[in-house]
Order: sequence, then structure tokens, then C-alpha cells
Amino acid sequence: MKSFQFYLVFAVLLAFSACKKEETLPTSDAVMVKFVNQTGADIEGLTVSRVAVGDLKKGKTTDEYHRYETLGQQLGFALVEAVGTINGKKHFTGAACQGICGTASAPLGTWLEPNYYKIAILIAKNEPNAMEFKFID
Repeated sequence: MKSFQFYLVFAVLLAFSACKKEETLPTSDAVMVKFVNQTGADIEGLTVSRVAVGDLKKGKTTDEYHRYETLGQQLGFALVEAVGTINGKKHFTGAACQGICGTASAPLGTWLEPNYYKIAILIAKNEPNAMEFKFID
């Protein structure tokens, strides 16, 4: 009987540890974004589309949501202009975040509805000193 109680308590604790804490967020009238640094290095002085995000340690998520009146997306990437310092070098927005072939607008892009989003910051694969901003499901 004692072993049954032990396994029951263990199963309950395991079930609770597997649950993610959901954020309870109010309805938004703007695009609200949390950034997740997946570059593998610290980012210093990050600014995304004229919003100062600040320093973001590797593997960390911004504590707060950053407000954007409008924000576009194309093929899973956020259409932003960004700058930050990684390993002592300035990094800018990669071409994937600028539209097809670096065009000024995104012909296949769409504007996001007001809501809450998480965006991963990655190092662009084929562009030195470039960051990409990909939506996280």
C-alpha cells in the first residue's frame, strides 16, 4: 500500500511538472512581441523596428512584451529592421526579414492582427553579421 501511495504522489508531481505555466494576457490593441535569443551568444543594445529591446542574454526571452502598432510577416519571418551587437560586431536584419530579394516591401507578406507573439532571433545562415526574426508557434 505504501508503494502505491508513493507512485501515486510521484505520478501527480510528474504530471504537474510537465505542465507549462500559461500567461493570462488581456486583449491587445497592438502587436505585442516577446523576443527569444536563439543566436547562441549574448546580444547587446538590440533595437527592433525603432523599439529599444536592450540586452538579451543567449537562450533568454525578454521579460516583457514590446509594443508595435503594425508588424508584417512573410513566410514565417517577422518583417523588421534591427540592429544589435553580438560578440563585439554589429549585426543587422538579414535579407529573409526584408522581403523577397531584399525588396523594400513584402509582396507575399501580411500584416499581423493585434495579439501576443513570440519571435526567435537567429543568426542568418548565409549572411555574415545578420540576424533573422522567425515566429515561434
